[in-house]
Amino acid sequence: MSKFSTGVRGVTERGVWVTMHLLHWGKICPEPKAHMKLISTMLLGALLLAGCAPKGGDAGGAGATGGRGDKGKGGAYLAYIHAVSIDTVEAQVQPLYERLVAACKAEPADGCTLLDSSVSGGREVGARLSFRASPAGVQRLIGLAASGGALSERSTRVEDLAGPIVDSNKRLEMLKQYQLKLQELERRAGRDVDALIKVSRELATVQSELEQATGDNARLMLRVNQDVLNVTLGTRMQRSFWAPVRHALGDFSGNLLAGLSGAIIGFAYGLPWLLAFLLLFPLARKGWRRMRGA
Repeated sequence: MSKFSTGVRGVTERGVWVTMHLLHWGKICPEPKAHMKLISTMLLGALLLAGCAPKGGDAGGAGATGGRGDKGKGGAYLAYIHAVSIDTVEAQVQPLYERLVAACKAEPADGCTLLDSSVSGGREVGARLSFRASPAGVQRLIGLAASGGALSERSTRVEDLAGPIVDSNKRLEMLKQYQLKLQELERRAGRDVDALIKVSRELATVQSELEQATGDNARLMLRVNQDVLNVTLGTRMQRSFWAPVRHALGDFSGNLLAGLSGAIIGFAYGLPWLLAFLLLFPLARKGWRRMRGA
């Protein structure tokens, strides 16, 4: 069962319970005709809300607020994740990294956000950056990155968010309708303190769920309206000819000490066997000569 279906079921059951509980004590509609009319209305509304649960593969008419709903074919809600690898010389890694960060900050209209970044030095010089920006902003960042070296790899991954967005929009609409019905019950309760407490408690719960559902919907639409770009800067193909020699000279003292320690450890392991051989070999030789003489 999906998260949306579970939410619909939970809200529907709570709505029926609140209404029946209040009407059971005659707190809202003491008159029989009005009593039966309100029961019928609320039960019908609950059944309609339960029927709003999405069927398998329902991805039509989401009606999301704003955004790039026509991003893919047929109005699909698609989230794009791009990845590029740039091969450049070691001296250009840091400047290119700084230019990409500055370009992201200089384009507020694209809503560019630097999600993650790291720079590594030493033997393997490189950098990694992750951005979230509009499609146009992503293409500009890719062009800037490619201008600082050779574009060695480029890939795009697409995730279809139609199902989650449709579910989110239906849940939002269901919660808003349920909130309106509770507000109407609150007005009908009049000055009945017990009824007002029960309805107010349920209204607070619905308001909390409504805020959470609104935030979830906004995050989904952000993934649709803006793309993610992962940039990797490396020096594998444009490494200096003398780089391996330079690295070997830099590691010479460490390798020498490691080899010396290995030799000492090997000698320590072999010393007892050497002593045993020196003690046992003369005895074995003497015994062999006696056997031959006999």
